[in-house]
Amino acid sequence: MKILHLIYDHINNPWVGGGGAVRAYEIYKRLAHRHTITVICGKYSGAKDYSEGNLSFIVLGTGKNNYILSTIIYALRAALFIKKHWHTYDIIIEDFAPYNPVFSFIWNKNAVLQLHQKEGIIHLRKYYLIGLIFMFLEMIYHRFFKSIIVENEYNKKSFLLKDEPAVIPNGFDEQLLNEDAEDGGYILYLGRLHINQKGLDVLRESLEHISGDYNIFIAGGGKDSAKAQRLFSRYIDSGKVKMVGLVAGRRKTDILKNCSFIVLPSRYEGQPLVLLEAAACAKPVIVSDIPELRYAVEAGFGISFKSGDAFDLAKKIEFLLANEGLRKEMGKKAREYAKDFTWDKIADEYESFLMKIEEGLTRCNV
Repeated sequence: MKILHLIYDHINNPWVGGGGAVRAYEIYKRLAHRHTITVICGKYSGAKDYSEGNLSFIVLGTGKNNYILSTIIYALRAALFIKKHWHTYDIIIEDFAPYNPVFSFIWNKNAVLQLHQKEGIIHLRKYYLIGLIFMFLEMIYHRFFKSIIVENEYNKKSFLLKDEPAVIPNGFDEQLLNEDAEDGGYILYLGRLHINQKGLDVLRESLEHISGDYNIFIAGGGKDSAKAQRLFSRYIDSGKVKMVGLVAGRRKTDILKNCSFIVLPSRYEGQPLVLLEAAACAKPVIVSDIPELRYAVEAGFGISFKSGDAFDLAKKIEFLLANEGLRKEMGKKAREYAKDFTWDKIADEYESFLMKIEEGLTRCNV
């Protein structure tokens, strides 16, 4: 197959660099030896087109250091790219984001839509009246696509999908299952540094209520990196919090496998990769009680706190710190749960879905 995927984000994008970009890269690098794949991404400062075998990345937009301008120019140029080249691809997939839709369905009625998280009214809190546009797009955009992919059952409900979408979750590198889990005596936040979405302000406030000794590592990058540094400055100075920065590869694995547990106080999510990676490393998690993260609790490797409630988060942190035996038991359940979500399995599932679509299109054209 010749596959075209449109997603603003890229794993090296300094403004975003989120799970959607990782998902696309991990799946497609596994499929590139059997298919020819082109990924259209948004341009950021220093970004250039490149290829890894049959997997090619084309960056569209502006190289200026302006996130808003980059997303707007990306959407315009990506739409023009589809108009010009859509007929040269067997399958087109569009990663939906209300900030930069590319309207692939106009040029290819069989385009596939990848949905992640739904933010709803949060758009109004973030962007005021302009947020109404984003809310409207979230409500209607998927109606123009025959084939849709979601990452979890919750998104089927949140987007009010009438037709049955393909549920293809995120994954992790299988090697994490072979790592020896150690307890290095620190709590870990690992993820994008987006203060409001990820609830970093709630984590910061919770520190006011934790009694006893503790250490927290905050790992990740993003547009709120400088704000996060200021937010936690008092605790950084006291040595309670360490800002680790962006981590990848072996360093990321070591930080994961050596933590006591993970904290993810998000206000809204899709399906965060870090929870699956933590589970693979046999680590328990503390999560906010939003529906998107409920599966960690149901699977027995997570405990939840009331979203936005810093005092409740502090109590849950104290509870897990004081119960080493429980952490180990939760860790065993975590690793057992994770076994079905390796990127190899997810890539095979994703490929099977696309091939069914292509087969259906081929029959229609006969």
